[in-house]
Amino acid sequence: MIIGLDVGGTNIKGVLINGRKVIAKIKVATKSRTDKKILVNQILSCIDGLKNKASKIEKIGIGIAGPIDFKKQTVLNPPNLIALRGLKLGKLVQDKFGIKTIIEHDVNCFVLVEAILGAGKNYKSVFGITLGTGVGGGMVIDKKIYRGAHGSSGEVGHMTIEKNGRQCKCGNKGCLEPYICDTGIKQTAKQIFKKQIDSLRIFDDLAKKGDKRAIKLYETVGKYLGIGLANIVDTINPEVIVIGGGIMRAGKFILNPAKKEMKKNILSQSAKKTKILKSKLGKFAGAIGATLLTL
Repeated sequence: MIIGLDVGGTNIKGVLINGRKVIAKIKVATKSRTDKKILVNQILSCIDGLKNKASKIEKIGIGIAGPIDFKKQTVLNPPNLIALRGLKLGKLVQDKFGIKTIIEHDVNCFVLVEAILGAGKNYKSVFGITLGTGVGGGMVIDKKIYRGAHGSSGEVGHMTIEKNGRQCKCGNKGCLEPYICDTGIKQTAKQIFKKQIDSLRIFDDLAKKGDKRAIKLYETVGKYLGIGLANIVDTINPEVIVIGGGIMRAGKFILNPAKKEMKKNILSQSAKKTKILKSKLGKFAGAIGATLLTL
């Protein structure tokens, strides 16, 4: 059996897999993004909980919300998980449990599983995007993760779309992320609704009921996403782009304006045929993808 973990800035999700069947799941709120001891103990506790449900664990895979050095199995500088910065998490977990452990960027785990088992399984080149606490991207070609020459490919959340735009957690201004992540959507909502709204689910409910302000909000977010999609298609030209993450529960309210804006901005007529699909494997996709990792 294999354990897969998806460590994010909002939640930690885990699965226990036997073959390709999910035997057990776990989901807990991330207690701290900045305290190393608290976060590491949470990760170990989640693994221990899943481990106790199996007689033997062959491997542990962990997806991290942020850049990692895959060769050295070290977390680099994740803006939403500062506590893990510079940590050799793979070795730490492996030493703790005596089980082979592999860490990877969480979005690479998401794209890998969608390319093998999900929405992109019938395509050779699959680009994936997750929309949540942050915005991540990754590429899988012929069912293998493409990391680029220095392991930093896929960081589409930090492409510049507004030269002097909103401040991003990475330190730059005008990145895509602060316009389409959860806090970015709330910021746009405050401009439209003229008040602070805590839950994105409120917008979902309002949009489904036909509220014009909620629909305008998602159209605005969708247009920014569409600009990002056009840049990806013009630069990489994958066969399909799969989009997942908590924000995608808004579905067509974001996707329809995103597709329209993408097609308007793509240079090549043939590239406008690039398929944009919603992920199929749900909120545990990243954790399941982590079980597919190999060194």
